[in-house]
Amino acid sequence: MKQHQTVDGYLAYNTDDFLADEYFQEWVKYRRPEADAFWMRLQELHPEKRGPIEEAAGLLSQLRFKTHTPDETRIRRIWENIDKHTPENNIRRISFPYKKLLAAACLILVITLGFWQWRKNAFIYKNTAGGETARVLLPDHSEVILNANSRLKYAPDFGAGNNRELWIEGEAFFTVQHTDAGGKPQPFIVHSPELDVLVTGTAFNVYARRQLTRVVLHHGRVTIQFKDGREGNRQLQPGDMLEYGRHPETLRQQQVDTLRFASWQQRRFVFTNNTLEEVARAIEDYYGCKVVLKNPELSSYRVSAEIDAPDMASLDTLLSKALNIRVTRDGNTLLLQQ
Repeated sequence: MKQHQTVDGYLAYNTDDFLADEYFQEWVKYRRPEADAFWMRLQELHPEKRGPIEEAAGLLSQLRFKTHTPDETRIRRIWENIDKHTPENNIRRISFPYKKLLAAACLILVITLGFWQWRKNAFIYKNTAGGETARVLLPDHSEVILNANSRLKYAPDFGAGNNRELWIEGEAFFTVQHTDAGGKPQPFIVHSPELDVLVTGTAFNVYARRQLTRVVLHHGRVTIQFKDGREGNRQLQPGDMLEYGRHPETLRQQQVDTLRFASWQQRRFVFTNNTLEEVARAIEDYYGCKVVLKNPELSSYRVSAEIDAPDMASLDTLLSKALNIRVTRDGNTLLLQQ
């Protein structure tokens, strides 16, 4: 099997590229120790590739092709029957070896088309652009409010059987029904790159950006599972916030003002003694722009303010007034300076 000598050969890969890679396919199928070490190292060095790798591995793991190769006698009989019912003057006779190649090519084509059709329908995706939020009503009547620059993924059969799983990149607020549409208790799992949130019926906010995952529980109860196994499961009570990240190493659980972490649903920024660097990251997350602090001392500048999120065109003017600093815009970049 072909293998890149370094992880750098995979840095430009997306989910579809991993699906088509023979070394990746072999790893998913056989999970040999040397391949495990290679793919784990790639994800450790480049966490941004963890999402596409997990998605591609999940898709390949769900494929269960059953193949049957007929023997040559049966193949010959099939072609003899075709020849018998095909007028001589309508088709040029094809030699048997070429017929075998043609049959194999047709089989590959059918499997490939079937796979990509299945791949196309494997998940439902909901995406938001910069400055845009969206309400998603799930088949089980649970509700998701998706923040700007975020992505939600779930299967078309969500809620059927024992299947209530979603994947989030970005930020979203979940209001979960206790049961499925049929009235039976059913687990509800939200997957983020670092954590899984196991839910019964509750309302909570999940932030999953910049290699940091934050879960804020408004009411109900959730269980947090750590994908890397470094920590045991954590239970959250109403008002709890759990933050977890690996670059830099972060793990904290504490009581917070939950309304502050849900203010984005009203298109408002609420900052309480936050550093200007934290404010800049929040603006980048919401608008999908770049924020640059021109003066190093600004990174520790503290901000307490409530700001209605404007459109991008008037963002620089509003921030200048609210933060009492100079804000200018250069294309999709905001420059903050004293």
